[in-house]
Amino acid sequence: MSYERVLLPVSGKHSGERALKALSQARKLDPKEIILLHAVAPSVGSPMPNIMRDQQDIAVKAEALLAPLAAELDNAGIPYQTVIRHGLPVETIVKAAKEMDAEAIVMFSDGRDDLTDRLFGSITEHVLRNTPLPVLVVRQ
Repeated sequence: MSYERVLLPVSGKHSGERALKALSQARKLDPKEIILLHAVAPSVGSPMPNIMRDQQDIAVKAEALLAPLAAELDNAGIPYQTVIRHGLPVETIVKAAKEMDAEAIVMFSDGRDDLTDRLFGSITEHVLRNTPLPVLVVRQ
């Protein structure tokens, strides 16, 4: 089965080797395009005078997070987009998938449940519940 567009959300928690593993699985879906998405959660308590500098720092860090994946796709000749959006991760992932006409979502899950995940559920679990799209969950 081939997809037009596959969305690959990338968090700072699952960057590096884990993100490359998820990318490898996304490539197996034979998409015509992969959308690399980083959702920047709103920060609480940031002083007003530093907002512009903080936004620039966040953008630089997000681009650096997505750069190795973009390089991998460049080397493979696979079309892609890098997208950085501000918002809560679950809402941002589901909304971006819909707005960008993604046909599937590929997410990494480390399979570990901390107390927050046990009480409220993981981001991956919430995405699964809130999108009609197929979601491929890549484990360690």
